[in-house]
Amino acid sequence: MLALSQTNPQPPNLDVLGRWPRHDNWLIDLAGAPANHAFNAIAALTLLQSGSTGTLAEAIVRVLIASKGVPLAPDPAIRQDGSLQAWSWVDGTFSWVEPTAWCVLLLKQRLARGPYPDALKRVRVGEQVLNDRACRGGGWNYGNANVYGKDLLPYVPTTALALLALNDRRNEPVVVRGLEQLERDVLSERSAVALSLALICLRVYGRPTSVPEQQLTQLILDRHLSPGYGDDLLGLSMALYALSDGPLGAFTLGAV
Repeated sequence: MLALSQTNPQPPNLDVLGRWPRHDNWLIDLAGAPANHAFNAIAALTLLQSGSTGTLAEAIVRVLIASKGVPLAPDPAIRQDGSLQAWSWVDGTFSWVEPTAWCVLLLKQRLARGPYPDALKRVRVGEQVLNDRACRGGGWNYGNANVYGKDLLPYVPTTALALLALNDRRNEPVVVRGLEQLERDVLSERSAVALSLALICLRVYGRPTSVPEQQLTQLILDRHLSPGYGDDLLGLSMALYALSDGPLGAFTLGAV
């Protein structure tokens, strides 16, 4: 839906989200499975970008604000502040970089439309977690920056997502280092998702994009549009959004 909103003069029909199975205001992908916080954030972000001010987007925002990752006791083997509670993938687990980034991005977009109780407080905690989890040399791993005394390596998609969530904090050292790391690593993970997120991030930050654009276009032509490759709706959608000429409104932030 986000991809189609970039390339279609007519906005996509969002009725499917309105009919989506729910439990306690969460959208549920699979009956009996826990709600995925990151995917709920993406759904609400899509609704906000459509101009929706309906109850579904507000309901998702409300449950996400109330949701917190499980705190961890101090562990000398892991250099991080386990007391910080941002967002987990599902209830009952600790905070991870990717769901935290999606939720921070959503709440900043919601705050751009007006105040919301406790949203800013949760945004600040999310920013603290992203700062705390940054890898020593720049960028972000999926969960920790280190474990058992060993520094972990950053990954392209998580680094791009964290930078998108922090793109209203461009002068902060953790953001500067992360952007430098992303530009070094941008071609190291050749998947549609990684290249697309990296390209979106570089466009938002106003950085050169010709090389990842060429690589992503060629990847889609060679793999994802080839007979017998199989469907990759997520990769194709992200690529379509990243390669569009329209403004990247879902990822562009004003100061919060």
